[in-house]
Amino acid sequence: MRKFLLLTVAIAACAGAAHVGTAQAIAACGTITSSTTLAADCSAPLIVGASGIVVDLGGHSVVCNSSQAVGLSVPNGTSAVTVRNGKVRANNATCLEGVNVEGDFNQVTSVTESGGSDGFVVGGDSNTLLLATAASNFSDGVAVFGDNNTVRQATLMENLNGADFILGHRNTITRSRIFLNETGISVDGDAMDIDQNHVFRNNTGIYFSGGSQRSVVFLNQAYLNEVGIRIDDLSSGSNLVLVNGSYANFTWDMEDDNANCDSNLWFNNVFGTANQNCIH
Repeated sequence: MRKFLLLTVAIAACAGAAHVGTAQAIAACGTITSSTTLAADCSAPLIVGASGIVVDLGGHSVVCNSSQAVGLSVPNGTSAVTVRNGKVRANNATCLEGVNVEGDFNQVTSVTESGGSDGFVVGGDSNTLLLATAASNFSDGVAVFGDNNTVRQATLMENLNGADFILGHRNTITRSRIFLNETGISVDGDAMDIDQNHVFRNNTGIYFSGGSQRSVVFLNQAYLNEVGIRIDDLSSGSNLVLVNGSYANFTWDMEDDNANCDSNLWFNNVFGTANQNCIH
């Protein structure tokens, strides 16, 4: 009986070893032109090739396992598309951009991206990222270049920048959790709306840089960063920092690098430390 049990274990072990050692190639994602639910993981790139369709990843992954410019693409001219419910996975930044949205009026919801160079790149206008997660990217978790885009209820962690609003006007990030990045939210665009976010354990939590103007930071919580909320000396154009909590940060809770805050207004915030008396 004992010999039979040992023989059974040995056979099972050999079978398991053979199974582990067998590489399974996955099919190419290709271009999708009608509403589709994926039945399995597929190999990048996945290109959305028609407007007005739903691409449901079905909980599966778009996998970048060789050099790819983009993992999942919603090209310029493609609109009213929904991409949802899955992952884009890169290996050591093999995807330069995990998810690229160049079209207008599209929605990406409940998609997790990890391990690329940039996570979600939005070059179009009036798009929405809802419940997006970007983790462990070498550059930006979310990078926005277009106008009137919304990032809502995102989780952005362990990127160089959590969310980087590089160009564009009237973009919004709201109700998101941004942590363990070099910069949590970088505000370079014009007339930005940053509200109701939790920004913590970054080097700088919320950072106005590169000439940002007429942007509003409202009802955010910034804590356990090196600096909680900072406006640099190029961003003197009537930015508003209102009713935020910034506390337990290690250098400054609030910092304005412009003399007497220039035309920036800091009002009714809760904080412990600030670098100037014009911050309230």
